[in-house]
Amino acid sequence: MSDLEQSQDNLGTGAEGELTTTAIEGADVVAIAFAEDLLAQEALLACMRLQKHDWLRLDDAVIAVRVGQDKVRLIQTKDVNTSQGAVSGSWWGLIAGLFVGGPLVGLALGAAVGGIWAKMRDVGIDDDEMRRIGESLAVGEAALFLLITDCHASHALFEASRFQGRLLVSTLDEAMQVRLREALAETVNPWG
Repeated sequence: MSDLEQSQDNLGTGAEGELTTTAIEGADVVAIAFAEDLLAQEALLACMRLQKHDWLRLDDAVIAVRVGQDKVRLIQTKDVNTSQGAVSGSWWGLIAGLFVGGPLVGLALGAAVGGIWAKMRDVGIDDDEMRRIGESLAVGEAALFLLITDCHASHALFEASRFQGRLLVSTLDEAMQVRLREALAETVNPWG
């Protein structure tokens, strides 16, 4: 049994039996482990293709990569982090300050407002929870976290069968979790 399989039993969910999310009612969270971050990126591209055809609706998608013994890097696909918000806000504040007469004051206020805006805008799967789950991965492995609000199951399961992965945690119903685990285990080659 691999470290990933052993750690899967230790992965929990939130206090009420669900992974922690913010501002998304009725969404399901799925976390799938892959041997490397490139496979997680390819799986994310497959999800984006499903979304293009309206067979999947994602509200958040994040790749967590275990890059060191004590380090998990989160690759956000949607959210603006607080430092990005502060930089963006400081530029807008500087421009506004030029017109009002206080570029340095505008710069400082813009940075503060931008940082707060980014923090408030971060909706989806809780970053701390993703880091905690990412710590269960071996160095070099990656996990794809998906916040799903709508899904055409047969199309999604076919896409999942193209990737060898392991379901880490999920808020899907038990029957769908079994089908997803089977799809990830069978790894169908679409090229023949």
